[in-house]
Parts: sequence; C-alpha cells; structure tokens
Amino acid sequence: MIDGWTTVSSTVQYTGVRVVVRRDSVRRTDQSLGTYEYTEAVDGVRVVALDDRGRIALVEENVYVCGQRLLMCPGGGCEPGETPLAAARRELAEEAGIRAAEVELLTMMWRMPAGARTREHLYLARGLSIGEHHRDASEADMELRWVTLDHAVAMCSDGRITEAGTLAAILLTAQRTTAWSGSPAAATEEGPVPSP
Repeated sequence: MIDGWTTVSSTVQYTGVRVVVRRDSVRRTDQSLGTYEYTEAVDGVRVVALDDRGRIALVEENVYVCGQRLLMCPGGGCEPGETPLAAARRELAEEAGIRAAEVELLTMMWRMPAGARTREHLYLARGLSIGEHHRDASEADMELRWVTLDHAVAMCSDGRITEAGTLAAILLTAQRTTAWSGSPAAATEEGPVPSP
C-alpha cells in the first residue's frame, strides 16, 4: 500500500479461470476518497532467445482479445507455485522448442499499472539448443521466426512488433548486448527456422 493510503473496502466483482476483477475504495493521504477497479492475474514472462548468430526467436500467433496476429517473444503466465525463471524456461521450450544454458533477468515491469495488478518478468536466454516444441491447442497456429536483433529493433520502431513485454525485452537486450550494431543492412536480415 502507498504510504499514507488506507484501503476502506475491497470486493471481488468477478472471478474467472485466469483473472479476478476487484473494486477497492481507498482513503488517500489528503483524506480524499477514491475507487479503483482492476484485475489480478498470475505474473507473466517473456524471453528473448538470442543465438550465437545475433538472431532472436519470435513466435507469431493469433491473439483473440486484440483481434490480431502478433509477433512476440516466447512467453506466457506462471503456473501455480512456479517461479518466473522456471516459467520462462518452460514457455521457451513449449512454444519454441528452445532450451538455454543461460537465462538472466532483464527486468520486471508492470503490465498495465493503472488497471492490472500483474507483473511481467523479462529474460534474456543464451547458449541455445533447438528441439521439438510442445504447444497446446490454443497455440496450434503459432509459427517460429528467427530475425536478427537489429531487425527486431527496427520492427519495434515501425509497428510490426506491438506487444509491450516483447518491445521492452528486445530493446533492453539491444542495450545490454554487443550483438546490436544498428546498421541499416543488418536490419533487413531474416532467417529460416534452424533444424533441430
């Protein structure tokens, strides 16, 4: 709770399979009253899988809620009792068939702080080995694409990549690594999915 704020009441408005909707009444430091409606859901993860050729793995899939086909870093929600790191490794293997020798935390971010009490944990994975994916039925239309990190940064800038966690994870990876040269020529490279 914010210092000086008090929760007067908190009620559950709706409970679904993956989300809870709450309405809280609060008293702020200046004694004014406010009402906040928000969702609670499990934390999520996104993973930038960076290979030794400077390429990252992106998955492309139909996303029902926004009504579009999106390019994203592999990721998803944490299972009950699962750490974000374990979820990152699991999602990477399930969606892309990738296992990583190293997985490091890039940052933790709030998905939508004014309306959702849910965090997104962003990871960078290296030392990759490629195998078979294990997607569930909702991911049957998913396709794996490999693009250079430069190309992915360009896609973040021109609107081809629009999912918040993926945007942040790619840009943080570009900032952190030496793989991003920023050269216009590199930004046009795109490669096929490597064989296992």
